[in-house]
Amino acid sequence: MKGTPTSTRAGSTPEEVDGVPVLTVSRLARFLKQHMGSLFPEGIWLEGEIEGMKPKPHPTGHYFSLVDGEGKDKRSISAKLFSRNGTMDRVLKTMNDIGSPLQSGMRVRVLCRLDYYDVRGELGVIIDRIDPQFTLGLLAAKRDKLIADLMAKGLHKRNGRCPVPPVPLRVGVVTSLQAAGWADAQRHLEESGFGFNLLVADVNVQGDLAPAQVAAAIRTLDGRDDLDVLVVIRGGGSKGDLAAFDDERVAMAIVGCRHAVFTGIGHLIDTSVADIVAHSNLKTPTAVADELIRRVQLFRGRLGRSAGILGDRTLGAVAHSRLRLSRTAQSLRHRPEMILASARHRTEIAFTQVRLLDPASSLARGWSITHTADGRLLRTVADARSGEKLVTTVADGTITSTVD
Repeated sequence: MKGTPTSTRAGSTPEEVDGVPVLTVSRLARFLKQHMGSLFPEGIWLEGEIEGMKPKPHPTGHYFSLVDGEGKDKRSISAKLFSRNGTMDRVLKTMNDIGSPLQSGMRVRVLCRLDYYDVRGELGVIIDRIDPQFTLGLLAAKRDKLIADLMAKGLHKRNGRCPVPPVPLRVGVVTSLQAAGWADAQRHLEESGFGFNLLVADVNVQGDLAPAQVAAAIRTLDGRDDLDVLVVIRGGGSKGDLAAFDDERVAMAIVGCRHAVFTGIGHLIDTSVADIVAHSNLKTPTAVADELIRRVQLFRGRLGRSAGILGDRTLGAVAHSRLRLSRTAQSLRHRPEMILASARHRTEIAFTQVRLLDPASSLARGWSITHTADGRLLRTVADARSGEKLVTTVADGTITSTVD
């Protein structure tokens, strides 16, 4: 009869209704848990983005979700990274070794096994291994895209246009105080003998906290008016160790700076995004210190040359003035004699002129002067009256006569 189940014995195959098995929830759960692994007996490589991973794991391991897609197309599956057999430690160490600690937001490729958690009826995966090269490849692609975007917008040149004072002694430093590279750079600056004034922001320079801390320190120091330049330094390390300086947050903090930023990150062969957007890219922390010292030495050299030129010109001006003063003094010594001689000559000329105008001189030359008896000068014949007595003066005396 339709709809009537057939009877079965306990432990035998499930009873059926019209050929369709009848199972309890418990039995179905046990069945799925028992046979889920047979779908992919060698496991599967699963790609997705980590979501909901806590900074510190549970004693038994990390529990989070692997997600893919966005919006309504977003899909999620639970993932377990157990601590037993050292699996969690191996996976975490693998990612730490490449400088990219496992964390939320990271896209990964993991080797895992399907798992059905029968207590909650939840399908998930158990992670056994991780492919670090996959994550490194994604980071490299992200880095390349960031560089391309910065260059397309011309942002890689912006900080390079910031002026550098001729004597950059007031330096804002973004680094880790525990880094050997910072100790070397600091020693170089101190041994230079110049009065460098260093304001240091101590930050993490690797790990998941590093990008935000480095970017915040750059912006904070850039907001000060008592600094000449900023430097961002970190010693050598693996490519992953330097990943913080490929982060967009750090790059944009440098791009937005009004101070010139000098970078010394990693080794000679390393070039980070921070290096690309900085004003000056030096290959090591020590090289940054040497560049600052070189600029101060260059200014001191220019100042010394200017002082030498100024000294030479001053001495020349003093010598020229001394010569002019000597000539003036010599002129002053001889000038009274010249003035007296000139005055004497003019006096002699005047005396000669006066002497020539003296009537006695005229009389000596044969001239005479005639007066009437009352002293009136006789100038014309008409001035003489008949019978009048006249007195004529000549060079050696007078002659008295009567007009006839």
